Amino acid sequence: MLRTAWVAIVAIIVTIPCASLTIAIALVRSTSPLIEPVIRFWARAIVRAAGIELRTERMETLDPKQRYILVANHHSYLDIPCVFAAVPQPIRFMAKSSLFKIPIFGWAIGRAGFIPIDRKNRRTAVKSFDLAADRIRKGNTIVIFPEEGRSRDREMRPFQRGAFLLALKSEQPIVPIAIDGTYDVLSARTLQVKPGVVTVRIGTPIATAGLSLRDKERLANESRAQIESMLTVPR
Repeated sequence: MLRTAWVAIVAIIVTIPCASLTIAIALVRSTSPLIEPVIRFWARAIVRAAGIELRTERMETLDPKQRYILVANHHSYLDIPCVFAAVPQPIRFMAKSSLFKIPIFGWAIGRAGFIPIDRKNRRTAVKSFDLAADRIRKGNTIVIFPEEGRSRDREMRPFQRGAFLLALKSEQPIVPIAIDGTYDVLSARTLQVKPGVVTVRIGTPIATAGLSLRDKERLANESRAQIESMLTVPR
């Protein structure tokens, strides 16, 4: 429990100043590149506090000049800081709308261009995906957890189609990502943090340009198959 308490303390200590700095930068320019190192510092501080040995594989697959729709498995609250700390792209997440109501933190992610989504409200969900497409046009890579929530065991939940519809609409490549190890560090079944190894593996990009809505099932199945395959790689 000492590790858990330490992570909570560090999260509070780094979140308030990082969020405040993000708000200040975003007030001048919401797409400022100065926001990225602030977010990455926040993420790496939490990763270190959790005792995570973060490893990456196949990051060279990502073209620094290209933007993507990254689709990842979701086991833990620590998935987000691990992705920020590992992936060298200007990343924005689609996040549940309740997070944007948190003082300072919520204001910061809103100003920085993160996308709120209420999946229970179809009308606002459609607007969220329109906003995500706009963020891509402004130079951001979008990360989506197609399971739409943390899996409570090691098997992935069914994939929803929003990420793949966004990829088709924006004609940006889909890149499957496997986040391997966060289930053991902090699963959805517990609040206790345990140090461990987390590996973020990059899959093979899947082109979407020129495809139609009829291809969304194939894209979802191919992405899921890649992630499942990468999660079975021996450590």
